[in-house]
Amino acid sequence: MIYTFSEVLEIHNGKNQRNVENKNGNYPIYGSGGIIGFADKYLCDEPAVIIGRKGSINNPIFVDKPFWNVDTAFALVPNSSLLDVRYLYYFCLSYNFNVLSTTVTIPSLTKFNLLKVKIEVPSLEEQKQIVHKLDKIEMIIGLKERQLKDLEGFIRSRFIEMFGHSDRPKVRLGECCIINPKKSSDIRLVDNDLMVSFVSMSDVSEDGQIVTCNHKQYESVKSGFTYFSENDVLFAKITPCMENGKGGIAKGLLNGIGFGSTEFHVLRPIDQVSNSCWLYELTSFPQFRQAAEINMTGSAGQRRVPASFLANYKVSLPPISLQNQFADFVHQLDKSKYREAIFLYLLEDIRICCNI
Repeated sequence: MIYTFSEVLEIHNGKNQRNVENKNGNYPIYGSGGIIGFADKYLCDEPAVIIGRKGSINNPIFVDKPFWNVDTAFALVPNSSLLDVRYLYYFCLSYNFNVLSTTVTIPSLTKFNLLKVKIEVPSLEEQKQIVHKLDKIEMIIGLKERQLKDLEGFIRSRFIEMFGHSDRPKVRLGECCIINPKKSSDIRLVDNDLMVSFVSMSDVSEDGQIVTCNHKQYESVKSGFTYFSENDVLFAKITPCMENGKGGIAKGLLNGIGFGSTEFHVLRPIDQVSNSCWLYELTSFPQFRQAAEINMTGSAGQRRVPASFLANYKVSLPPISLQNQFADFVHQLDKSKYREAIFLYLLEDIRICCNI
């Protein structure tokens, strides 16, 4: 039978964790991207699926122990007499919550829209059979994802080895790249019918991947969106996307041009001074993100990294020849990451086919 979420589950709102946060607490605190701390108290003691209310709305998390969810995350608690919580989790993995987003800049969900989502609910016995199959696939996916993480850690270690102990004089990052280049300087943008890539915040992952398969006419995006070009580096400037590590190198853009969320800063390499690979790795480092967080401006929930922080951040600029050596190293590892990613894609496909 087909039900709506309102008929088979309850949605528990999250709350600010400030008064319960304790690094030695017994209960995990979940945001839209995962565990962000620990607490002395819990909001929910039932198995649930956590869905981001703002930011990472397509990242469902299964939790089977008491937890606290912050105010940017919903907890979906199923009626156990109708709906298996793991079945709900797999349904959420296969559902595109972006279609429910109420904003263009930061992906956002409302309880009202979530409760209208339709889900096919077979018998509990059938649900458990489906879950059993998907659990096995999930285990393999987890192993492959850890292999990809190991490759990413290898890249980071190599970056530190090559650039982390430099005695070169420091310069401002704004001297190493063009920050938020103007579209007026791009002579290709004279045809309003030109098709370009469009990248929303949800198209950018927290591990450097950018989806560039969405295309729009230049006329429809030339105002009110961020302009960038092939090999530019995108840096999410708004909370919580910035803290979660969203960013990457724009590749495979239609006609070499892209437009996207206004919540991106763009860093464009300068020929013979910097390359995209070095810029991306630098801006993805935890130390860089922590410094950016300290320098955020604005009110809670709408805090942003100002362009002036990027422009004035001091870095040791390595020779372009050394940056290119690092880029060649990353390119070789990317071939391995690509093979692993293809395998993961096939597993995801199988998981969806086994699902609802």
